[in-house]
Amino acid sequence: MNKIKNLTKKQKMLLAAVLAASVLGAAGVYLKSGTEVVLAEAQLRDILETVEEAGQVESKSAVAVTARGSGTVGEIKVSEGDPVKAGDLILTFRDFAPAAEVAGIRAQAEGVYAQYLAAKELSDSSRILYDEGAISYLEYSQALAATRQLSAQLASLGYSADSLISATAAEGVVSPLSGVITAVYVREGETAAPGALLAEVGGLDDRIVVLHMISSDADRIAPGMQAAVLSDGDLITDEALVEHVGIKATDHVSSLGIVQKRVRVEVVLPQDASPRLGSSVDVRIIVKESPQALSVPAAAIFTIEDASWVYKADRGKAVQAPVTVGLEGEDYVEILEGLSPGDRVLASPPSDVTDGMRIKEK
Repeated sequence: MNKIKNLTKKQKMLLAAVLAASVLGAAGVYLKSGTEVVLAEAQLRDILETVEEAGQVESKSAVAVTARGSGTVGEIKVSEGDPVKAGDLILTFRDFAPAAEVAGIRAQAEGVYAQYLAAKELSDSSRILYDEGAISYLEYSQALAATRQLSAQLASLGYSADSLISATAAEGVVSPLSGVITAVYVREGETAAPGALLAEVGGLDDRIVVLHMISSDADRIAPGMQAAVLSDGDLITDEALVEHVGIKATDHVSSLGIVQKRVRVEVVLPQDASPRLGSSVDVRIIVKESPQALSVPAAAIFTIEDASWVYKADRGKAVQAPVTVGLEGEDYVEILEGLSPGDRVLASPPSDVTDGMRIKEK
């Protein structure tokens, strides 16, 4: 102490400067210390709550054409993309089992027809003889009855042949509606079993996305809701609309081979959106919307005993602040209470952050 008192005025000033520099240096180190964090500002944003599901693009009017019997595919009359009208021939069969049955019925009908012609000639002659009194009415009526019986038998065989042709497409498969051939599933010479897919006919201007959604998600949507459709992350359209939500959940096999109860949902695409039929897309359906709501990144929210909290940045420290959340969007969460516009929060709090810890922005 006596040594300090004995210092000259100049030495005292120099010592004071050194001490001040040390204090300022320590303060600078303190201010620059702290955990590096990313901060986000509470702002007004449009918050959208969505459900997302993968689906497949289809033609709404598409009809699958199947084989009604077994046989070998003969000539295929159409190709994919060809326009057709209802009733146009799509393909024929060779060695088609129902066709052989139809041929047998027709052969039988030809024999009956020959008998009918002979009976008709006899009944006509009997009518002349009866009118002249050469035969009795009983003889004439017997000849007429035989003719009528053969006529009825002939009509029955014709009806049977026509019904079999209609039911089995024995003479060839025809288009059930006017449209475009969207797919041909067989080749000439292939054997088709009953129920096998042969072709598909549909439209090109009525594309929909078919979704198979879990019941909990399907319960949240309704016809008329807006949807965005994406392919490999690229937006195709954000003007698609939910048109149909199935009433009943049915068994659906996922891409992993797992059977789940799913609800069929149809989303209509606008005319200017024309992804390839059969392609896989992702659909995001907006189920709730809160326009221009105060919000922060969803990752900024954490829970303690079922209550929601954030870390506010306050004079270089992370300070826990309780918040009341509203609509939870994909990236942002609506804040109903606890923050004001412009407040800065830790966008994604590190696991080791604690209340009052010093922080610095990255």
